[in-house]
Amino acid sequence: MEMPFKLCLSSKGPHSPRMAKTLPKKIFGLDSFKLLDLVIRVSLGVFFAFTAGIYYRNSLAALHPGGGIDLSPRAVVSALSILAGGLYTMMIASLYVLRYKPVNKFAGFWPSLAAVLGGFLLFGLVWFKPNAHIGMTAQIIASLLILISNILAAYILTRLGRSFSILPEGRKLVTKGPYKIVRHPLYMAEFFATIGTMIIYLSVGAVVLAVAQTLLQLVRIHYEEKVLTENFPEYKAYAKKTWRLVPGVY
Repeated sequence: MEMPFKLCLSSKGPHSPRMAKTLPKKIFGLDSFKLLDLVIRVSLGVFFAFTAGIYYRNSLAALHPGGGIDLSPRAVVSALSILAGGLYTMMIASLYVLRYKPVNKFAGFWPSLAAVLGGFLLFGLVWFKPNAHIGMTAQIIASLLILISNILAAYILTRLGRSFSILPEGRKLVTKGPYKIVRHPLYMAEFFATIGTMIIYLSVGAVVLAVAQTLLQLVRIHYEEKVLTENFPEYKAYAKKTWRLVPGVY
């Protein structure tokens, strides 16, 4: 799932002449760019940590509907899927603080917007209610999709490590682990989690949000690959021997 758009207005990165005009060189005696980067890291780290806390609270609530205890397969799988989402979000919070400094960023507002919406558009489902009419089997399948996807995403984050980014940025090229097979395994995991979430909230609105987020992820991939190609000469050779998103398909 690097929010502020101003950091991506120039392809030359945060120390570009264009951005230099918007910030003083020193703030309270500290380098303004380093201070801004620190504020962004800490703020988003706290945001994702807070979100993880909400996941953990909701996972417990799934087992205690109405004050009682529900240990049915549906409730247990649902609680575990929410808990896995919390683990994934907490890992993002940690990596946001510890990530590498980018060697370059993609210029423009639209790449930034595509990245943010491609990662967070489905959060719009907070305005919807879960579909109470889907059967138990569908609910269990959806929860399992979310559970497995979040566990897979958490594992992929351990391989991506401090190279993690939300906006199109080049930090360090990772080609090991799941990245030996596909170039964007994290987005593949998120895609299946999106399907599971769409099933739980099944409605016209949920389908529209899920499709829109998937399309925006494809746009996001395009911009990311452009940044990686420009900053890592070995990326073209790596791209030729790996699938972009789904092995054997795309």
